[in-house]
This record gives sequence, structure tokens and C-alpha cells, in this order.
Amino acid sequence: MVASDVIPCLSLMGIIFAVAGDASMKVIQYPVDKTAFEGESVTFGCKFANIQTTSDLTFYWWKQGEREYLHTSPDNRKIFNFKTFQLLNVSFHDSGVYICAVSRQGKIAANGTGSRLIVHVPPTPLKMFARDSEIDSTMSLTLVCKTAAFFPEDITLTWSKDDNEVKTGINSTKERNSKGLYEISSYLEEAQTVQSGVVYTCLVSHTSLRIPAVAIYAVSKSNTESDDYPSILLIAGCAGGGLVFLLLLIIIGKECQLKR
Repeated sequence: MVASDVIPCLSLMGIIFAVAGDASMKVIQYPVDKTAFEGESVTFGCKFANIQTTSDLTFYWWKQGEREYLHTSPDNRKIFNFKTFQLLNVSFHDSGVYICAVSRQGKIAANGTGSRLIVHVPPTPLKMFARDSEIDSTMSLTLVCKTAAFFPEDITLTWSKDDNEVKTGINSTKERNSKGLYEISSYLEEAQTVQSGVVYTCLVSHTSLRIPAVAIYAVSKSNTESDDYPSILLIAGCAGGGLVFLLLLIIIGKECQLKR
């Protein structure tokens, strides 16, 4: 039987129903909801109630919102068994409701209850940097902490300065991109003069992370020392030049006395 011949018969809502002539068939799917991290594998299955034999049954899997059965599109990540469907190396694009449709003697007998897959995407790697125009640590500093695209939306981002949490001077924006993932950019403005050796930390907690993600920015040695160095050389050079000039005058004076 060609899959496209039975697609119009499928219920797009994914609820239990029975076609006339086989009203006793109930197809229940498991798990009802499945949460996975990107890169993991998931397995969905069907089970029946009041069915004596399953030898004459054929199973099809499809994703709600799509118009073709899953097995019609070649994909090495999809593994189909008698009553189960396994999806390897899941990505955010795989999120959705998967439905098991059962065919008996060429006719769709029932649809499953549906299994919802939610794929969590971590906000890593983090990026942390100083704005180009404000890298001079002798002036005020603005640091930027950016996450990678993530899902779901709930996330916590905190700033610390030398292990002390910072709660002022912070401005954060969260946006949703065209793929349905979220991204955060957080700015920390340090109005006071920044001392060398100060360490700033951006800490991000998210349900997809087993431990919080951390980005660190350490303020390099103050440019004040390097700025003063040429001045010291200049002063030393002037002093040295004056001493040479003075010695030269003394030598010339002595030569004049000898000639007399």
C-alpha cells in the first residue's frame, strides 16, 4: 500500500479514534512526553488494547504538521521496528508530536495518542569581551556576555566582580531567532576606573546544562605603567644629555687654561 494513498485518512490532531468496522482498536503511545538534549536518541512505541493478534497489522509513523510518513524520507537517524520508532542524534528541528498510525488489511484502523518530543538546546558556548572602544582599562569599561542560541526560554544570567555578584549597571536583551531559539546579550557597564587584575565573571544557568556555564574576563595590567615608561626614559635621557654637556664644557675650559 502506498503511503500517500492513506495520508488523507490520518487525523491531524493525533487523538484516539477508530474507523468503522474496527471500533474496538485502541492505540496508545508511550511516552506521552519526552524531553531530550541535542545529540541524544529517543524511542517511541505503540501498544494496543483488546487486540488478539497483530500479525495482520502494519505501522506507520508520522510527525504532526508534515504531509508524509517518516519512512518515505531517507534518514539514517530513523530506525523503525515492529511497534517502535527510534530517532538518533536529535536536534531542535526534531521537536514536535509523533504519531503511530495502524493499518489493517490495507485500511487505516486507528491513530495513536501521540508522543510529544521537546529538545533542549544549551546556550553554550558563551562569548565575553570588552567593547573595542573601551578596552583601555584606565577608563570606564563595558563588558558584553552573549549566549549561543538556546531552548527553552527560561534562563538565568548573573555577573560577578572578583567573586562578588554585581546587580547594577547591567542591561540584558533576549531575542527569538527565525528558528525558534532564544539568544541573550548582556552588558555590564563599569562607570568607575577599572583596576588591573580585576576578574569579571558571566554565569549562565539553564535546564539543558548539568552545571552552569562560565565566561571570564580578566582586566590586563594598567596601561598607566606603559604610558609612564617613555616619560621616565625622556627624563633620564635629558638628564644624561645635560651631564655630558656639562663635562664637555669643563674639558673645553681646562684646555683653554692650558693654552694660556
